[in-house]
Amino acid sequence: MHPTSLAIGTGLSSGILSHILIFSKGEWDLYTIKILQGLLIVIGLLALSFKRLGTTEAGSPYCFFESTIASIYMVSLMVSGTFCSIFLYRICFFHRLYQFPGPLMAKVSNLYLTRRSLTRFQLYTEIQDLHRTYGDIVRVGPSALSILDAKVFNAIHANNSPCRKGPWYNIEQPAISLHMSRDKNDHSRRRRAWDRAFSSKALRDYEPRVAKYTSQLLDRLEQSQATTIDIAKWFKFYSFDTMGDLAFGQSFNMLTDGVKHPFMALVESHMAMAGTFSQLIWMFPLFRAMPFLGREDDIFQKWLGNQVRHQEQLLLEGEATPSTGQSLSANLLLSDTTSVTLTCLFYLLATNNNACMRLQEEIDNLFSSSSQPNHSSFSKLTYLQACIDETLRLFPPVPSGLQRMTPAEGLKVGEIFIPGDTIVTVPSYTVYRDERYFTAPNDFVPERWVIRPEMVKDDSVFAPFSVGRYACVARKH
Repeated sequence: MHPTSLAIGTGLSSGILSHILIFSKGEWDLYTIKILQGLLIVIGLLALSFKRLGTTEAGSPYCFFESTIASIYMVSLMVSGTFCSIFLYRICFFHRLYQFPGPLMAKVSNLYLTRRSLTRFQLYTEIQDLHRTYGDIVRVGPSALSILDAKVFNAIHANNSPCRKGPWYNIEQPAISLHMSRDKNDHSRRRRAWDRAFSSKALRDYEPRVAKYTSQLLDRLEQSQATTIDIAKWFKFYSFDTMGDLAFGQSFNMLTDGVKHPFMALVESHMAMAGTFSQLIWMFPLFRAMPFLGREDDIFQKWLGNQVRHQEQLLLEGEATPSTGQSLSANLLLSDTTSVTLTCLFYLLATNNNACMRLQEEIDNLFSSSSQPNHSSFSKLTYLQACIDETLRLFPPVPSGLQRMTPAEGLKVGEIFIPGDTIVTVPSYTVYRDERYFTAPNDFVPERWVIRPEMVKDDSVFAPFSVGRYACVARKH
């Protein structure tokens, strides 16, 4: 059974046409399983056709094995044609992002950025290195640009921006939380409930519960004064216990037990997977379809479902407010970023004695004038806020930036024209350490936010919790 030139040409050309007519349009990241199923159906149909119509060189009809091999061969040619067409299109001059510089392999596939991020598990530093090599605008993927420009940041994130969220926000599909919703109307509807949850009145109601876990954390730290401790671990326990109480009405009791709750390990695994393969959205449907890979995600979702049912029972008894699995998942993401920021803050204070002493003095003055400081009094500590802002500048919660996708007609920002349907990010870590925006950008200088404003050359770029309609609902608190 030898393939003819006609068969080879038919297979390759059908693959090329499938790319031009189908796969070059729209988003296909969530259709991985359906595409694989479609290929199996095509193999089956071709096998039946070859079995009924095909003949060997001797003139005898194909047997089942021969017809199956022939159909697999034809589909392989079709897939090869598709990939060849994709490869050539992405590197050729008629691609909409051809004029933007970047590594050749980044233009071809998102596997390039994934491979680089796996070397140190610090995608944000890899992005920074790419900007040092290629300049302010770098093509970091087949349809993705990373841009260092304050005007672009505001243009893609502003309330009136025509841009929408990028495909990264599909990784939790079919579950859709407030944070992951790409539909503007759906997001606005959900956001109203969250705005009420983080109102000034609601925060005052939360304060005694937060104070309880703060006291437990301080007790733990006091008990460990004479020993070396993993402060990051205890901050995680603190943030998860607090969020567990606020979101579920019950603590994980990690501060009191001193042991990581199994669910915290699940969340860490879930987030590690999302971070590692953040550029390969098409892999997530595969993960969920494979029992040995999707098991932890199933456990994660089942646990959230149990908590929702518990909340519904409390609601019937008048002891809780309604929640959903998606909202609880978002709460837990907030707890993780809180613990990371606290860890970075204490690291910077431990390595900058002058800042630590000045902050200590400000806090001591507060406690000497008030026996029971609250959120309102802490919010007036300007140097504390400056230390927090400086920590968020040096170690932003989302260091690689948030994805936005330009409208079909493209987006013009100053002298920069970004073609339509392009994924755009402004990498926070790189921008916040750029001398064009901050003096001494790599140094911890809280004074830049209080008494040395000249060290902030352009504060419009500093938005660690984003801006516009998708800004963090708890950013002011």
